[in-house]
Amino acid sequence: MRYYDIQIFDPSKDGKSDVLLKQYSSHKNGAYNPGALMIEFDILRFGESTPQGETHLTIWGIGPKEMQQARQDLFGKRIKIFLGMKQGLPLAGNFKAPGLVLDGTINQVFGNWQGTDLRLDFVIVTGPVTLNPDEKPAPLPLTFDWKVGQKLSVALTNCFQLIGGYTFNINISDRLVLNHYRGLFCRDIVSLAKDLNAFSRSWIKDSGYTGVEMAIVNGNQIRVWDNDVNYHPEGSEVTSITELNFTDLIGQPTWVAFKTISLMCVMRSDIQVGDHISMPKKTAPVIRASSYSQYRDDSAFTGEFVVSSVRLIGNSRQPTADAWVTIIEAYPFVKAGGK
Repeated sequence: MRYYDIQIFDPSKDGKSDVLLKQYSSHKNGAYNPGALMIEFDILRFGESTPQGETHLTIWGIGPKEMQQARQDLFGKRIKIFLGMKQGLPLAGNFKAPGLVLDGTINQVFGNWQGTDLRLDFVIVTGPVTLNPDEKPAPLPLTFDWKVGQKLSVALTNCFQLIGGYTFNINISDRLVLNHYRGLFCRDIVSLAKDLNAFSRSWIKDSGYTGVEMAIVNGNQIRVWDNDVNYHPEGSEVTSITELNFTDLIGQPTWVAFKTISLMCVMRSDIQVGDHISMPKKTAPVIRASSYSQYRDDSAFTGEFVVSSVRLIGNSRQPTADAWVTIIEAYPFVKAGGK
């Protein structure tokens, strides 16, 4: 069964005592509610050096009073969205447990009334934000202070420690050490990610090096990584590999760009940008042209890939399989200097 849980909070200054204002769920008290409101969403996860836009959410079936109050009261509030599958036909025994897919700030909220249909539309942003004096959310400026002889990982740690409410996981090359001072004042984390991605690729010129990338994962964690794994600090966190089953896929994976594949899965919350995934073990090197059914139970791809973007698309009442899915783009994993 399709599962969603949307929670809207009035954020506190310490980030630990947020007040729950609204909640919309398909499973109140753990039981499926067939009369739950219909929702539609387009949630984007991406590397911060290549931003792709904001998340959009629509909730259908609200009342006029709630629509008017939401437009006035929910602007700038914190929102968490949990998605996935609950046990039930046709995925009994093979469902993906729901989990947190977004922890962000409501940037815009507006109502729409057409005939007898009322709905709320949300535009949501993720990443560090600050509230202006008029309570409007704005990107949080960052000061980056990279000293002579200092590793980039240390400079980033010092920078991120000034951001409240976020943890960070930095796993990058120890060769990123400067012989000169480099300080930056960035208007947001996107500007910092773009600068460091371009600079790291100009500093380490090994073949296959993809540069330093950042992403917001697990709701409130800033992940920083690169593929110069031979020079990662000893004892640093090793990225686990998520193995996909053929039954997870909806349709065949396909190439969408140079060294980039796209694949569609049943809705799942566990795959984040920067994660490593592996294709099903039983694979065929090419897609066979034959139409016989015995040739359709293999994936056309094999090997280890790095997730570059994740897109979650859903309509809770649309009955087709492609109406509650996770779309993943990934590229083959190659160590820097490797072939």
